[in-house]
Amino acid sequence: MKLEYQEYQPRKIVNTHRHVDGPWYWNRYGAHPYVGCRSGCEFCYLRGGRYLGRRNPDTFDTLVQVKTNAAALLRRELSGQPSEIIACGDWQQPADERYRLSRAMLKVIWELRFPLFVVERSPLLLRDIDLLEAINARSWVGVVISFSNLDPALKRAFEPRSPGLKRRLETMEKLAQAGILVGASLMPIIPFAGDDEGHLSETVRATKEHGGKFVLAGGLTMAGAQAGRTLAAAEKFDCSLAMRWQKLSGRNGKGELNHGPPRAYAARLGLRVRELCARFGLADRMPRYAGTGPLALNKRLAEKLYLAAYDLELAQASLQRVWAYRKAAWAVDDWPESLGLTYNLTMLS
Repeated sequence: MKLEYQEYQPRKIVNTHRHVDGPWYWNRYGAHPYVGCRSGCEFCYLRGGRYLGRRNPDTFDTLVQVKTNAAALLRRELSGQPSEIIACGDWQQPADERYRLSRAMLKVIWELRFPLFVVERSPLLLRDIDLLEAINARSWVGVVISFSNLDPALKRAFEPRSPGLKRRLETMEKLAQAGILVGASLMPIIPFAGDDEGHLSETVRATKEHGGKFVLAGGLTMAGAQAGRTLAAAEKFDCSLAMRWQKLSGRNGKGELNHGPPRAYAARLGLRVRELCARFGLADRMPRYAGTGPLALNKRLAEKLYLAAYDLELAQASLQRVWAYRKAAWAVDDWPESLGLTYNLTMLS
């Protein structure tokens, strides 16, 4: 398939989330230089939803829109903002080999002393390991290497053009050797084909052997145009798989497939990954960077509340209890003054 580039200059690049992404990636900001991806994985949720805007989802892997002013926008929009974690860059090939916008954005992150989070499938990330080390020395870097599993047959079926699995693990190892916090993102874990003990154990073990410190796991989503592509790939892989997925997901009142798997399935999957992580000496959450300063304590307290909410999800507790902890985490995270200072003043009064 022919790949087309479309250069443009948007007015804005930084997305500021209302709350940090806890207890997953912990970022408050996000900024990425491209729209579209040559790998075009069949299960990629970015085909659906708002990511492509009004574009035809079928152009997801044939048209890459390039934000040529990405670095300039990033500098302008981050200057003067609170120094929270930003998810930044996109090392997809061949777009970033050609435009090198991710490196330009890393230079801005380093200059402004922001902590950085990266989730990536591409070994091209190692091209900029010098800047990653520099940012890590000045503030913090956390990297998640993304892969669903290590099964070559599943890769051929669902992500045939993505970078090789061996190369991704080698990237993880080199980042770990450079002193950068790195782990694995098993997203999406493929139901009834990659969610068994054998597949999951293999990926967790490989993460440990290549220097990873944690494993995050997530189930398959079914959103808009992505659902049809994913189901078609599943049917080619195993004629019964697509039907089993549809039964697992269920449908909403409009007859559309639900966005994600049922709570019970997600909880079982999370517990299975947690047990394997414990077996191999890994965490099943990425530790949060809190930095220094008066609000660091607030972030640590909020982290505990986010983790408690996740534990309740795995226990399939009532949604009311889960949301109570989550909202408490938001309140603590967004409190403008140090809770430690507030507590001390209260004790003195």
